[in-house]
Amino acid sequence: MTAFHARTVALVGLGLISGSLARALKSSQWDGRLIAWGPREPSLKRGLELGVIDDYSLMLSDIVEQADVIVVGAPPIATAEVLSELTALVVDATRKPVITDLASIKGYVVDALSVDYPDFVPGHPIAGSEHSGVENADAALFNGREIILTPLPGTNPTAIETVSAMWALTGGYIRHMSVTAHDAMLAASSHMPHLVSYALTGALERDESDPMVHGGGALRDMTRIAASDPLMWTDIAITNRDALLHSIDQFETEMQLLRTMVDAQDAEALQSYFARCRTHRREHDSILNPLLQSTTEETS
Repeated sequence: MTAFHARTVALVGLGLISGSLARALKSSQWDGRLIAWGPREPSLKRGLELGVIDDYSLMLSDIVEQADVIVVGAPPIATAEVLSELTALVVDATRKPVITDLASIKGYVVDALSVDYPDFVPGHPIAGSEHSGVENADAALFNGREIILTPLPGTNPTAIETVSAMWALTGGYIRHMSVTAHDAMLAASSHMPHLVSYALTGALERDESDPMVHGGGALRDMTRIAASDPLMWTDIAITNRDALLHSIDQFETEMQLLRTMVDAQDAEALQSYFARCRTHRREHDSILNPLLQSTTEETS
């Protein structure tokens, strides 16, 4: 793996994911400088107070002049807007920083670029929390987690190596895929679970008997991510519309199949269906619970 030689990393937007990246870099062997820009100074001041960043500016041009690597961390629509402004700034600048982003949608973001910039590497860490804000930043958030990069045909290989080296310091592992494949895969593996959680929570909220007050572990686990940032998930639903509609259709097909089996009281079919689902879930436990898996291996 190529060493990470950047001396200054700039975070454009300071929240949970970008703040966690900052904390992960600070806790690694990297000894560079972390700066930030954002539209709201209070969150930047909070990041400075917490030691997440070393400095900040309210001028985007200041960040461009100082940074070796710029990481844009914002909801998809805001990411697209900031990247359009950033690429317009850097294309004529003497300094050519590597730029990457954290958005969970890649097609919408890439399509919004104002100019072609070969040192832009679209990225997405598959990690998160129902909590938001820089105060919840966690240095261990990316341990054992997949970091997807979606380089474009004209992306500079050196820029890809730089972004990969940065993420390697966080404990995550890198995978490459196309923009289209990423958005379709994330619709099924991440965006759809959130919509299911929101839908279940919405149904519970409308139930006059208030089932939530009697909830246990199953309800807690199923509704946890419904506490996620509404702005973020509104952006995702809008910007990944086509892929998400396909996943919704697939889910509706499964629910209709289950309804048919329950209505028919078909115990044999239900048991077979549940067993197949259990097997599929357990086969992927090492991916979905990487830290638990590594702890088990260490103690066995």
